[in-house]
Amino acid sequence: MKFNRLFAIIVAAIMMLSSLSGCSGSSSETGGKATGADGGSSQAGSSGDKIPLSMWFWGSNTDQQAALSETLVDKFNAENPDYELTVEYRSSVNKDIAVALAANQGPDIVYESSPSLAMTYIEAGKYADLTEYSQQYGWQDKLIKPMYDSGTVNGKLYSIPMGLNIIGIVYNKRVLDENGWQVPATLEELTAIMDEAMEKGMYASVTGNKGWKETNEDYSSLFLTNFAGPEDVYKALTGDQKWNSANIVYALEQSAEWYNKGYLCSDYVNLDWGESAQLLSDGGAPFFFGPLKFIQNLVMFCVDDNRDDFQFCVFPSGRDGVDPSYTIGATGILAVNANTQYKDKAAEFINMLISEEFVMEMAEKWPGYWGVPLTTLNEIDTSGFEGLPKYYMEAIVTASSEIEKGNFGYYCSSYFPPETFNYFVNIDTVWFGESTAEELLDSVDVAFEKELAAGLVPPVPKPGS
Repeated sequence: MKFNRLFAIIVAAIMMLSSLSGCSGSSSETGGKATGADGGSSQAGSSGDKIPLSMWFWGSNTDQQAALSETLVDKFNAENPDYELTVEYRSSVNKDIAVALAANQGPDIVYESSPSLAMTYIEAGKYADLTEYSQQYGWQDKLIKPMYDSGTVNGKLYSIPMGLNIIGIVYNKRVLDENGWQVPATLEELTAIMDEAMEKGMYASVTGNKGWKETNEDYSSLFLTNFAGPEDVYKALTGDQKWNSANIVYALEQSAEWYNKGYLCSDYVNLDWGESAQLLSDGGAPFFFGPLKFIQNLVMFCVDDNRDDFQFCVFPSGRDGVDPSYTIGATGILAVNANTQYKDKAAEFINMLISEEFVMEMAEKWPGYWGVPLTTLNEIDTSGFEGLPKYYMEAIVTASSEIEKGNFGYYCSSYFPPETFNYFVNIDTVWFGESTAEELLDSVDVAFEKELAAGLVPPVPKPGS
């Protein structure tokens, strides 16, 4: 593929930021050296050393790293004695990947946060075509179609989703029970509980974007799905209608109304997910609105009498004519570096994720992140699960069944092209009164038209089909 101008601009900006901050493309929290796609540093030594393979990942905690090692990395290395895969956990992984790929280097196995953010790499030829491996391993039959398709461009596969990321409501059942509240099935029931919670000195819901403004896209995605509706968003994503249309304007205006009422947490800009999890556990709020992967932060609180506190439900309809739907996306994606010499082994590693055994093991050790969107999720026996792993598995099994029926909306970072995605991260300009919904969407229309023409829009599955 041709190295496109947009990719060059993005990488140049990232490299400038990297040099200003004193970071380099080879820095990592473990101090490891980048190997694999660097023109030969992965070759086995003359003494018969193992061939090193590398993967970079975000800076997860010690327990999460141990879970990934035990469940996947150690097994791969045991089954491939001539190779040694290592995972480097980097707090700046997205920036590091951009810099490394621009220089035709980087890890053999490439992590990215979402299909949308991967589009410029694919257009620039930085990801290997995985279509042959998909046919070899049967990935297209094993993965839910909308999720498989999100990793394709022009019919070719370039990435695999690591987990099914769905937006809805994580609620504290203990808090609901103590206050005589039922799990809300309608918008009226939900807002009534939030109003009463605030009267009692609680937060209506709890989350925050401190340190990670991209949290805003959770709300963009939620309101677009449940207030505008999947059909309207689909029409906009396929170019059949403008983004600045009545129902999408309504969705953004409702998000601003909710923010200013305090429904989206009155301390939104001052909290991160860890602090939000603590507040939800302490009974400071009945709800968290956002992606199911948030429950990673609740594991430490689900012990003894509190193991059944946190459960999940679909967000109710935001207006007449819109059914309650699951906003879907990927928790992250894995791809293969186009410049690695070991594409076969990298694909073999990715294939190890795509199994019921892996999903079940990781649900126990690391619930919330690794729910690979298998077509057979509803066949998994969850009777042996307890506490948070149980509620996590029940949530993704239920969601996968509804998604297969076409009952889904679109996570911005999985289905929107990069510049369009950035505008929806800036939805807070509407909340703060810095722009109107119409003004923001006018800008979206200009950006989206260019990205659509450039082929940067990820494949968009049709809802209801």
